[in-house]
Amino acid sequence: MDVMKQAAALKERLVKFALSPKFARELDEAFERSHPGGRDESEVTASMIVDHFALQHRLASGDTVIDRFLRAHPGLSPQERKMLLGWRDVVEGIFEVQGKDQDAVILFNLVDELTYRARSNMGESAFRPIKRGMFLICRLVPLGEDWLVSANISLFPADSRDQLLTQAADIGLRNPKLVFRNPDKLATARRMLTEQREVFLELYGAEYIVVRGDHVTPRHDAFMRACMDRAQPGNTSPLPSFTYPDEVLDAETVAIHFDPETGISFYLEFGLLQELFANPSLINRRRYRETLTSYLRGDDISPTAIKLLTQPDPDNASVVFGKLLKKKNFSWPEHGESLLRRYKARYFEEPQLPTTVPVSDTMAKHLRNAPPDESSVP
Repeated sequence: MDVMKQAAALKERLVKFALSPKFARELDEAFERSHPGGRDESEVTASMIVDHFALQHRLASGDTVIDRFLRAHPGLSPQERKMLLGWRDVVEGIFEVQGKDQDAVILFNLVDELTYRARSNMGESAFRPIKRGMFLICRLVPLGEDWLVSANISLFPADSRDQLLTQAADIGLRNPKLVFRNPDKLATARRMLTEQREVFLELYGAEYIVVRGDHVTPRHDAFMRACMDRAQPGNTSPLPSFTYPDEVLDAETVAIHFDPETGISFYLEFGLLQELFANPSLINRRRYRETLTSYLRGDDISPTAIKLLTQPDPDNASVVFGKLLKKKNFSWPEHGESLLRRYKARYFEEPQLPTTVPVSDTMAKHLRNAPPDESSVP
């Protein structure tokens, strides 16, 4: 069977499987998260939600719809299994049409700044309305050496460029993983992190500092200014705007940590936990116990935060976690790693990426010149 026909038939079966009653509750929850209060009536939006659910969504059981499909269809050929597993590698973005090549379109992704040769299981007719210079918002999955359009396409005219550049920058900042599909972008980001870490260490003398919540802004601003001065001595440009959540500014203590793999992180009430690990008997007090529990169970708190707390005295850490978990023989040096992998699994499943996202000269120029209130295309 032709690879395109094989892909079309396989995708139809997978989507039908994802829409079956066995996944109805979790699919409804996926729609609700995307559009609280009711399903979006846009066919394109609904198609993208279903596509994400079928290819990428992590089910409550921990596996994916693709995993379930593979188990439910043991008779699939090796080629079909390989194709399905490849579809986990989804490219999301805003694409500029650079031209056509037989039954494919050549797309430049404004988010990762890579070029893709994309085909459709509907054939050339799917691309008939598309002209060079237009823009597409869509999802792509691997198809041999090419890429296959997955889910429906949103098409925008060439004069939407400025708004779409702004939206692409916002997407990249909110989800750096999409940008770092481009290995050059990732390498640049890691070089930037190395330089910024040197600045942080020169400025504060350690990889993290603990300050009051109302001191976070001036300390972070001082670091940002020092980074700008290093990159361009004498630069008097305004600092990039950064909005700190109220919970950060209102916290009694906040650790500002420069992680060599990701960059700046903020850990609330870190000073309280430092007290706990210096005096393990404090675990009997509710506030200390609940704060540590929130660190251990919180999906948005890196295991690095707990490692920083346990480093000064691993023996005290053993006592603290032994009492918290009600395990008399708990040893932090022996059991700590497995504990973190249990509660912080997603941090160990794949490499942690920089939060600093480099942009091209074209994107940087656009963002400098864009009106502050410019809205992105929905």
